[in-house]
Amino acid sequence: MSEHQDPKPSPGGGDGWRVLSYLIGGLVVYGGIGFGLDRLFGTQFLLPVGIVLGAGLTILMLHFRYGSRS
Repeated sequence: MSEHQDPKPSPGGGDGWRVLSYLIGGLVVYGGIGFGLDRLFGTQFLLPVGIVLGAGLTILMLHFRYGSRS
């Protein structure tokens, strides 16, 4: 008999480090995109927008991945 596994990962064990790496990665990637666009267009507001957007999208992704189960 094969064991049935829950398709959604449960937060616990090493998942805390995974969540932290997602948060840091989202900030770095979207902040980097904002930084690059700031340099390209000569503006100063896209870096903070990229950081906030990256944090928001990462939190949304984490909510769907590790959110409450029904």
